[in-house]
Amino acid sequence: MSLFGWTLFPLIILHLWLFRRHRATFRFQLLLDVIVATIVGPALLVGGDLNPVTTIKGSPPFRHVEWSRTAGFQPTQGDLVYQFHPWWDETGRQMRRGEFPSIQPGVGGGLPLMANGQTGIWAPMMVPVWLHGPERGTTIMAFWKIELAGLGAFLFFATALRLRWRAAAVGGVAWAGAPYLVGWLLVPLAWAVAALPWTWWAVWWVSRRQGSFRGAVLVGLGFGWLMGAGLHPESAAVVCGSALLALLCCHPRRWWKAVAVAGIAGLTALALAWPTVGYIQASSRHALGADGEANREGLPPSIQSDLARQMILPASMGHPGRGDWRPEYPHAPGAVGVGGVVLALLASGRPRNRYRRWVFAAGASALLGLTLLLRIPPIESLLVRIPPLDQMTLPRFGVLIPWGVIVLAVLALDGAMWGRARLLPVRLLPAVGLAIAATWAAPGSLAPVDAALVVLSVGMAGVVGIFGRGSLAPVLVTIELALLAVGINPVASTSDRLPTPPLVERLVELEAEEPTRIVGLGRAFSPNLASRYGLRDLRAFGPLRPSTFVRLTGVLGEPATILGGPLERLPAGLCGAWGVGLAVTPPGRELEGWRPEYRDRDGAIWSNPRVLPEVRVVGRVVEEPENTSRLLELVEAIDFETTALVSGEEGVGADVFACELWRRTPTSIEATAECDGPCLVVAAQAWAPGWRASVDGEPEGLVRTNIAGIGVVVPAGRHTVAFEYRPWSWRFALP
Repeated sequence: MSLFGWTLFPLIILHLWLFRRHRATFRFQLLLDVIVATIVGPALLVGGDLNPVTTIKGSPPFRHVEWSRTAGFQPTQGDLVYQFHPWWDETGRQMRRGEFPSIQPGVGGGLPLMANGQTGIWAPMMVPVWLHGPERGTTIMAFWKIELAGLGAFLFFATALRLRWRAAAVGGVAWAGAPYLVGWLLVPLAWAVAALPWTWWAVWWVSRRQGSFRGAVLVGLGFGWLMGAGLHPESAAVVCGSALLALLCCHPRRWWKAVAVAGIAGLTALALAWPTVGYIQASSRHALGADGEANREGLPPSIQSDLARQMILPASMGHPGRGDWRPEYPHAPGAVGVGGVVLALLASGRPRNRYRRWVFAAGASALLGLTLLLRIPPIESLLVRIPPLDQMTLPRFGVLIPWGVIVLAVLALDGAMWGRARLLPVRLLPAVGLAIAATWAAPGSLAPVDAALVVLSVGMAGVVGIFGRGSLAPVLVTIELALLAVGINPVASTSDRLPTPPLVERLVELEAEEPTRIVGLGRAFSPNLASRYGLRDLRAFGPLRPSTFVRLTGVLGEPATILGGPLERLPAGLCGAWGVGLAVTPPGRELEGWRPEYRDRDGAIWSNPRVLPEVRVVGRVVEEPENTSRLLELVEAIDFETTALVSGEEGVGADVFACELWRRTPTSIEATAECDGPCLVVAAQAWAPGWRASVDGEPEGLVRTNIAGIGVVVPAGRHTVAFEYRPWSWRFALP
């Protein structure tokens, strides 16, 4: 009942209220219901979730899991299972315990959770996730993202621009069912996409002559919250930036309001996202793109061609869940098309003169998105040298393409309804162009359903061209985009949420007997996923990982990648120094220096005889070499029970030392160390901006230990040592 309580019941109340008070909006809501029913309806009917959990199918130890017949398959949405669900699950777990979710203890030796930028700590719309878990919460949020997007666009066109119902309804349905929103629907990024019409509505409101500085402050605070709430900073920045661009295009003399909104938004976002800023600064992603060279590499013509084709006819590149998907990139980054009907409406009429500045604003936004998505020279080569564009993920600007096209289309339709319709040959040009594109896309090589969608888009564009005023446009847009959305977000039964094959059951039992960290070799037991079972994995998968942590996983054989890849070697000594007592391997793989504990057709479990306490004291240190080959040799030779690798020269030398841990939480460590000379307290806790150390209550410099851990030097005698994570306090330089 939780699903219906968060979706259908409030929707029924909304329908009744709109029917009594706002009949025009009620009629639009009926069209929007079709989009909602197409995307979320299957989950509501079977009581399931919008969940691509079957993306783990075939990977050890999930090779022989029995899935429900209703479980859909969507390989391009695996990030939801591998990244977002583990993050959200741990966030909800800590919040229900009354804790502030700063650290994810089950991932990467304790990497930051709030600071990763996509956990939505400050976003109340994440409440369903925290209360009902990531799968059910994702389905509830998807429902309201569609509602937010559709109603926002309709009300913007109907109230702010004062367009007729037909044009406003086309804009609302087109944005709610846009493939870009549908493709990203299950991740936080979609909240920013859904909020785009509301941001344009906000700048329209603040730009009015009677708008005061107080209004700019309110809008700036709203924009700042959207960028700093932990939903998706980059996409939110693109969305808010497009609204400010529209303000400048429509009211250039009121530039001071745009400056005021931008300034207040920037300060607000910085205050909320300060931990994220520090985390990005210390991440491998920042290190790889610090010089901006990554964004200066253009796209190959083949990918540009694929993107252009998908932009014109979304179904022409196949369906990512039906086996005929052609491009190498995931579906969502290129899903910027808006369907044949909307494209046909561009030629339906001439926008009225009163909207010429809005035409310019929409065109500028779409052109900016097109330039940065397709990397069109020479303008893009100049733009990517301007901070912060030199660091941003450029495909995020793709959101501006469908929005700009939709605004232009509804303004053209409005003009046609006011007697400014274009001649029939002009109106049919989009349909002719779509027909040429369909032939170029070779629909015969597609699955029959996708080939039919291509033909349908061309046919509907022809119908719109023939009936110049677009009387059927709202219905046609609804039908086309609803059909394009079918199956993009797969449904899974609640019984499929967290499959537990025998190997995982045994792993959980072994860890419960003697709590320890785990690690996987190769592609066994994907990173992050172990945290869903209450396990703590040394690995991590995500766009933000500290450079020091990436150096550690590189020593363990991980390929150079931003998100994280499989580990190819697990030296027992180094893994033991990080508190790793159990390892999972794929079938047929052996681990030297580890003891076998369990084996079946899905893999094997090994125990580490050299596992050490995660918080301990050592009397000797060895400076970590820069050369990776030399570091690998040291890792094999060091006795980590008495010696630690450190990032610089440290005056440590003790023969007798002992450590007593008396408090450990995700964000703090307290212990007592006793030694006969200067010693080093070592914590197998992943270093990240914000960690601080103290000895006897006095601040001490943090020492990076064992490649990616934290430590502090303690003088001879008995002393109290503490480590504390303060996410709003960090330095640019690594310790």
